[in-house]
Amino acid sequence: MKLKMAEVDGAGARRSALRRSVMAAVILLTGLGVGRALEAALSLTFDKPYLPLPKPLTELRSLIGEHARYRAVGDENLDPDIVATLGTKEYLLRHYVDTTKKPGEVGYDLRLNLNYYGTGSATPHVPEICWAGAGMQEAADSKQEFVVKGVRRKSGKVEDIKMRMICFLPNQTDASGLSLGADMGNKTLNVAYLFEVNGKCVSQPQEVTGEFWKASSKYAYHTKIEVTVPAYCTPQEAQQAISDFIRASLADIEDCLPDPQDGSPAKDSGTGTQETR
Repeated sequence: MKLKMAEVDGAGARRSALRRSVMAAVILLTGLGVGRALEAALSLTFDKPYLPLPKPLTELRSLIGEHARYRAVGDENLDPDIVATLGTKEYLLRHYVDTTKKPGEVGYDLRLNLNYYGTGSATPHVPEICWAGAGMQEAADSKQEFVVKGVRRKSGKVEDIKMRMICFLPNQTDASGLSLGADMGNKTLNVAYLFEVNGKCVSQPQEVTGEFWKASSKYAYHTKIEVTVPAYCTPQEAQQAISDFIRASLADIEDCLPDPQDGSPAKDSGTGTQETR
C-alpha cells in the first residue's frame, strides 16, 4: 500500500512539474510575443542587430579640409594580439600633416585613431586606461572637456561638439630613446576623443552605453574618434590643433560610417573636402 501511495504521489508531482513547465513556457512565449508587438507598435528595437561598415575605414580621404589642408602620410597596422584586445578589426591609425604649418610646429603632425564597433557588446577603449597601462602618467587635472565649435556633419548640419582631452607627462625618453629631461614646463602629450554613437556625438565613455541601448535606436554601434598631437605642447595649443582637424575631417569620417537612420551608407553631399568654420 505504501508503495502504491508513493507511486501515486510521484506521478502527481511529475504532472504538477509538467504543468508548471508548460505554464512557464506559455508565459515566456506570450512575453516574447508582447515584446515583439511592442517593438513593432512603438518602433522600438530591443535586440540590436550587428551593423557592418558601408566601406573600410582605410577609404577615408587622404586629403581633407579646405584646399586639402590635411594630407595623410601613412597608416599603421596593429599586432594581432593588440587587435584582439581592441575587440575590433575595423580600425584606422593614420598620420596626417597640416600643410599650413611647418615641420616642428605644434599641430603639424597629427595622429588619427578610429575604432568601429558594430554591436553594443563592446567596451570603449580610452587612452586614460590604455595609455596608463603602457606606463604613461597623467598630468594633474589632466581630464578636461572642450567644445569644438562650428563642426559640419555629413548631413550638412553644423553644430558644436564636445571632446574629452587627456594630458600625459613626458616619459623619461621619447620614442627614439632620447632623453626628454625632467623639466618640460607645462607641456604635455595631449590626446582628445569623442564617440559617435548611432549618429550622435558624445564625449564621455559612460554615455556610449546609454545611447546605443536606447530602445528607440535600431542599432547599437559606435565609433571612437581619437586625435593625438605627438609634439609636447600646452593643452590650449593641442585643443586648437585638434579642433581645426575635427572641423575639417568629421564629415569625411562620417562618410565611412553607416547612416544613423537606416544603417545604409551616408549619402555623399559632394562637400566632404570643405571645411566650415
